[in-house]
Order: sequence, then C-alpha cells, then structure tokens
Amino acid sequence: MEFLNRPYVTVTIPMYNNERFIQETIESILAQSFTDFELLIYDDHSSDSSYEIAASFTDPRIRLFRNPENLGPEGNWNKAISKVRGRYVKLVCGDDILFPQCLEKQVAVFDDPRSGGVSLVSSQRTIIDPEGKTLIKKVNFVDGGRKEPVEVIRKMVRMGTNIIGEPVCGLYPAELIAKTSGYSALVPYTIDLDFWIQVLRHGDLFVIDEPLCAFRISDRSWSSRIGEQRYQQFLEFMVQAASDERHEVTDLDLFIGKINCAVQSMTSLMGFKFFASSPSERKHFMTEHFGDHRAAG
Repeated sequence: MEFLNRPYVTVTIPMYNNERFIQETIESILAQSFTDFELLIYDDHSSDSSYEIAASFTDPRIRLFRNPENLGPEGNWNKAISKVRGRYVKLVCGDDILFPQCLEKQVAVFDDPRSGGVSLVSSQRTIIDPEGKTLIKKVNFVDGGRKEPVEVIRKMVRMGTNIIGEPVCGLYPAELIAKTSGYSALVPYTIDLDFWIQVLRHGDLFVIDEPLCAFRISDRSWSSRIGEQRYQQFLEFMVQAASDERHEVTDLDLFIGKINCAVQSMTSLMGFKFFASSPSERKHFMTEHFGDHRAAG
C-alpha cells in the first residue's frame, strides 16, 4: 500500500533560521500546478521561529522534522534526502522560490520518451533580493536542451562559475541518491556542484531555457555566508574537476577558468554585500558613491 501511495516527486527543504522567508518558500511549493508531490521540511535546530512557521501549515503533503542539534548544511542536506518517497527529487533552500509551473515542466522532460539517459533536469533562474524584488530576471550561462556531462563540466571550469544552477534549479531521479556519496561540504561553496557532478555521472543534463525558480540573495543564504572564501573554494573545485580524466578538462580550460573565477568572485562578493543589505543601507551606499539623484531610483 505504501508503494501505491508513493508521490511522484519529493520536494525537500533543509532549513535553518529562515523565519523571514520560509513561509513564502513553502507557499510557492504548495502553489505548484503539478500536485503529486510530498514536501519534507528538515529544521536544523533553528534558534528563530522557522519551525513554528513551518508547523503552522496543515497541508497533508507536508512532513516536518526537527534535528535535536544543529548538524550544519552538509548533515542537514543529506538528512533531507534520506527519506524521500518520490520518483524524482528537488531540494529547495529555505529562502528560495519555485514558480508555479516548475515541477510540471521539469517532470514533463523526464516523462518524455526522448529523455532516456537524462539524469538531471535544470532550468534557468531569477535572482531576487531579500524583499523579493527581481534583480536579474534570467541567469543564462548555458543554452536550453540536452547536454553531455563532459560539455557541461568543461564549460563550468572555463567560466569559473556555477552554470547549472543552485539546488532549487534541479530535479533528479531519486534512485540516483544511492549511487552518490551525498552532499559534501569538503569544499563548502560547491556543495551543490559536487552533487550535480555525481548525478551527471549517470546521464545527461537537460536545461529548460526559462526561469522556473528564484534564487534569493540575502545575508542568511549559504552563498552569502561563504562570502570572501568563494574564489579559493571554487578554484579548489575546478582543480578537483580537472584532475578527473573523465571530465576531459584541458590546461587551457583551467587557465581561462582561473581568470574568469577571479572576476566572477569579485562581482559576486560585491553583489552579495550590496543586495543582501537593507533598502536603507543600499540607498546610503548609492548616495555616498553616486549622489542623491542616483540613490532616489
């Protein structure tokens, strides 16, 4: 009977001190046009009201768990995928957003007979600020369609940044979890990319060329907390990827990637510091650097 009641998709949220955003995140998942899913929420012993906010939802598709002690991102993310019952899995951080047709369109790719051999379906994403305002409508580092893993990983190294997307962007078969070693924070900034690469060892990437989710920049986000360590950590990830002969990364790829990584890291750090700040702090910054006429906008 448990097998018969198995949901088609598992959406799982590993959350920690997300009281400011978790309600919006949960609501965006419950509002999906595709409804055959379960929602697992793992609170990592938050010190704010995140757990209570999540517990206020009464949708029967939700199962809520609370860790008796803080496990950190690696421990909680792995716990979040430990009890999935769905055929496909999506991990959503506690401040990100799914657009209404996200699950419907990603599941449709896997259900298409032509998608045999695809192990990861991703989409473009929108970048939003703490207030939910759109900063970048569409981040597009890779075109839509089916991509071989070698092509994706080499391009990621050359560009020195995450071209697949954050966890919120991806959907993958649950059966692949047992074929990976799970999420690893050995290089904290690339905890998601390390997992994507493990998944891509079992099939191709398919990219939906439209934003189906939103990644939020805030002072509580994992990327923001990594901050100035981004360059060294992504560089370490690139070197590890290049050392695996299956990825066919050349010395030229790595050389170009190091340059691009430095540029991307500087840009990301400035962006996180600026957009994760409050509106008043941003206005003060703009006034101080560009004058009142620029800050007013």
